[in-house]
Amino acid sequence: MFRTIRRTLLVALAVLCVASTVALAADETVLGTIQKLDVQQGRMTLQSTEGKTVVLQAPAALLADLEAGDAVAVKVSGQKATLIQRLEGMPPTEKGGTMPQQRPGGMRPSQ
Repeated sequence: MFRTIRRTLLVALAVLCVASTVALAADETVLGTIQKLDVQQGRMTLQSTEGKTVVLQAPAALLADLEAGDAVAVKVSGQKATLIQRLEGMPPTEKGGTMPQQRPGGMRPSQ
């Protein structure tokens, strides 16, 4: 009986470890500027605001209205872009990314 309980607890612990790893690999949003775009191959190269170069796969439908130099927010899962939003009015940073120029809602300018 002790072996059965022990085995059950070990299996439960292993499942919990796998589930937490999957949760850590969940979607994240990357801000940056498109450096290269290949719609036919479904690939884009993004220079993030942190200065990292990221190559992502994306469906052609997501890439169709974009071009190199566009500032974008990209929802990423692994190495795949799942959502791409063009950011208007975002000047490129020195490293090629973008920085928001808006204050968060409810914040007032310092006096």
